[in-house]
Amino acid sequence: MSKEDLIIIGRGGHAKVVIDIIEECDMFNIIGITDAVSNDENEYMGYPILGNDDVLPVYLKKGIRNVALGVGGFRDNLLRTRIFNIIKGYGFNFPPIIHPSAIVAKSATIGEGTVVKRGAIVDTNVEVGLNNILEIGSIIGHESKVGDHNLISGGVTIGANTTIESGVVCALGATVISGITVGKNILIGAGATVVNSINEEGLYLGCPAKLKKVSRLEDNLK
Repeated sequence: MSKEDLIIIGRGGHAKVVIDIIEECDMFNIIGITDAVSNDENEYMGYPILGNDDVLPVYLKKGIRNVALGVGGFRDNLLRTRIFNIIKGYGFNFPPIIHPSAIVAKSATIGEGTVVKRGAIVDTNVEVGLNNILEIGSIIGHESKVGDHNLISGGVTIGANTTIESGVVCALGATVISGITVGKNILIGAGATVVNSINEEGLYLGCPAKLKKVSRLEDNLK
């Protein structure tokens, strides 16, 4: 049975991981990579550079339907969200990319464009939305809900029956206890422990996590 073709959007550290997962799973035939930054390189990770994202409609007309987003996030997910929405609007599919060492319960759902990396655990009846990154060793407890466009970093633990809304970044080693809600566009700092529901946008640090800085998300793209 032949594999479907796929294009990687963007290049960098996250793109390398996505490519590695696809190769390990033998999931798709990667035909090339698009990159917004022009340079003299003709290939990346052994795959041809097809051009910038403007070439994508050409490949869509050729019947290429699948893409994977190689753009990661750090302080926010705005750029990743913007690219996802634009390219989704062209009519492409973003299949979930799940490393074979990840443990995903049969009853869990993983949304379009979500990347689940090595050793992540997604427990029973968890719902994960669109375009999330679940990093190495992250854990999401049973019956929790993770919305769209979130970054759950390495070593993060999210308890059971917890809701993570959209645009959230949980930095390395953060903990969110069971049964609470983390609202939209919140950054939980490395090692922080969230013990109560939080809704105001901004940066939360410490144990228990407290609001340290109210964010203006558009500033993070400058």
